[in-house]
Amino acid sequence: MKRHILPKGIFRAARILFVAGFLCLPAAAQREYPIAAIQGTANFSTYQNQEVKVSGVVTARLRNGFFIQTPDGQTDNDPKTSEGIYVFTRAEPPPDAVPGNAVTVSGRVTEFRPGNVVATLTITEISYTQGRDFFAVTAKNVALPKPVVLSPDDFEPNSVDQLEKYEGMRVAVTTMAVVAPTGGRVDAKTETVESDGTFFGVLKGYPRPFREPGLEPLFFLTSPDRDKWKKDFPKIPIFDGNQELIRVDTRSQISSTPMNVMAGQELKDVTGVLHYGFGRYTIVTDAGTPPSVAGGIRPLPLPPPTERQFSIAAMNIETFVDDEDDPNIREDVATKEAFEKRVKKVSRAINELASRPDIIAVVEAENLNVLRQLAKAVNAGAVAAGQPDPKYEAYLEEGNDGRSIDVGFLVKGSRVTVRSAKQLGKNERFSEPGGRSDAILHDRPPFVIEAEIRDEKTGTPFRVTVMSNHLKSLRGITDERDGPRVRAKRALQAEYIAKWVNERQKADPNERIVIAGDLNAFQFNDGLVDIIGTLTGKPTPKDAVLASSPDLVERDLINLVGLIQTSQRYSYVFDGSAQSLDHIIINEPMRKHLNGFGYLRVNADFPKAFRADGERIEGFSDHDVAVAYFKLDQ
Repeated sequence: MKRHILPKGIFRAARILFVAGFLCLPAAAQREYPIAAIQGTANFSTYQNQEVKVSGVVTARLRNGFFIQTPDGQTDNDPKTSEGIYVFTRAEPPPDAVPGNAVTVSGRVTEFRPGNVVATLTITEISYTQGRDFFAVTAKNVALPKPVVLSPDDFEPNSVDQLEKYEGMRVAVTTMAVVAPTGGRVDAKTETVESDGTFFGVLKGYPRPFREPGLEPLFFLTSPDRDKWKKDFPKIPIFDGNQELIRVDTRSQISSTPMNVMAGQELKDVTGVLHYGFGRYTIVTDAGTPPSVAGGIRPLPLPPPTERQFSIAAMNIETFVDDEDDPNIREDVATKEAFEKRVKKVSRAINELASRPDIIAVVEAENLNVLRQLAKAVNAGAVAAGQPDPKYEAYLEEGNDGRSIDVGFLVKGSRVTVRSAKQLGKNERFSEPGGRSDAILHDRPPFVIEAEIRDEKTGTPFRVTVMSNHLKSLRGITDERDGPRVRAKRALQAEYIAKWVNERQKADPNERIVIAGDLNAFQFNDGLVDIIGTLTGKPTPKDAVLASSPDLVERDLINLVGLIQTSQRYSYVFDGSAQSLDHIIINEPMRKHLNGFGYLRVNADFPKAFRADGERIEGFSDHDVAVAYFKLDQ
């Protein structure tokens, strides 16, 4: 079990900084200090807002600054103080600020908080202004300081600032296991990707980090009313944040080439400067000497259902827009080539990897046309491969989402008959805490089908009711201003579904019910809203969650993710941590027919750059596909 040790000095780190006025001294009057003295042993420099002069070897050059470090043999030999520091130049650094040059530079000591996000640590920097501050090269072709090789001892404190002592210094990881793939920015209109060259890893030998129950540690420490709610909610768990994670940035150094890696690969000699960003210590790798890469993974096709089985899937297809411009709505419009490439990629995933599930609860489709084109492509692909025509049919009704992403179904018409298809709660309203009293509850309203799966053996169809869902995301859930609204909305969405399930079970205790989709929730209490507990009839007690819900389901449901190996309980990777957001939940009458459950590993572990590769199936979305198998016989 990981220890939840709170970092030293973190309450100071939670302050919003006030930069006082200062007297700008001429460069000649500025006193020179060792880098270690400026860094000190705490999160904040004692020289903050003072004009200083420092010297060191340039170790990395970025687009708006550079790192310098004290040469080997000239350090203070104190393991608690860093020998490196970032010089922020705002624009491109001086031409001679290149690795291997020894320089002297002046500027003001600042504590920069990335993104001005309160719930992050600060970076001690020298703020340099060209024309005001001093910069000079004192030697060239100087050997770079030897990197500190990170070891398990460095991660033993398990605190958010455990690597503060190396901030700005050259560090290295001998062998790193990649646990989260390279990210990037997708242009849904052209299906192109700009890789950000950033991924996550751990020291070899560490297990893969998973999201665990509880609040994020930095939120816990920086909440303005933390003392009050700690008293009101004494049993809220605190997640340690998986401090063993290391963020790796292979793009930020000028002249560097972004690396696109997948989870499961192994890297040798990851070397660079230790920076901080997005709430994580980050190795900005050396330009020109990328680490070596070994291993790799590939998606494995799921077995097709047997004659006496059928399958139900939950598939998030990530902002799938078509190439038709609807003048009545504000939308992204894909090019014809981009849309065709996306249709081909997703249809191949359904045909070749997911083995054509009988019912697919689809999330993030722009409209019915997207699903119809997908159905057409899947059907054609199956026939071209010598398989029977699955005759997929599309079902979708427009919702309230401003991005025009909706939920719907692809149903295998060759085997399944849809008796009814209905959207629920599109006009449902709720009162926002401190805001509107008529706010829309469901941006993507639940969509329900009543289906019959043909049974050739008995002649009696197998009836099942399936709901496709895409609940409110976690974005803004810890925000001081917007957090109460987000938490209330998520809780009420879950309660709406729970009430619907309970009424259905009361009306017909034998009805088979499946809740599927991207629920944007973990399978446990995150300390904020317990979505899954509410849906399954096992809500978290009021003193252990900020936005609690009552028990609304008399006959509890079963979340299938809890039935598989812990190492497989993920459909998404965020901030380096594997987590389950996509779920299939069933009631007891359906459990009698359960035959298996798992995730098709086709997206979450692969680099974002794969999205743009039309010849690859991997990376068609950022979520893996949840698939459950059921038997027609009990």
